[in-house]
Amino acid sequence: MKLFYFVGGPTEGHEDDFRRRLTEIGGSPPGWTVYPHRVDREALHLVRTADIGDIDAHLVQFGIEYERGPIVELVDTGGS
Repeated sequence: MKLFYFVGGPTEGHEDDFRRRLTEIGGSPPGWTVYPHRVDREALHLVRTADIGDIDAHLVQFGIEYERGPIVELVDTGGS
């Protein structure tokens, strides 16, 4: 499994639609941890998955209701 992060959230004016749709599909997939920002509607997402494509496959379900920044892979350097 690989570990990725990105920042994203519902687009302005689509917050309620996004939350409704997220509930309808059962929430975030296994391996996703979401840390909401205190002030903004965006959140830091940590995703443990085998393939980066799994992230976009989930997010595409929201269309214009969601936007994200770049997806970055974290690499374990053994604590150095």
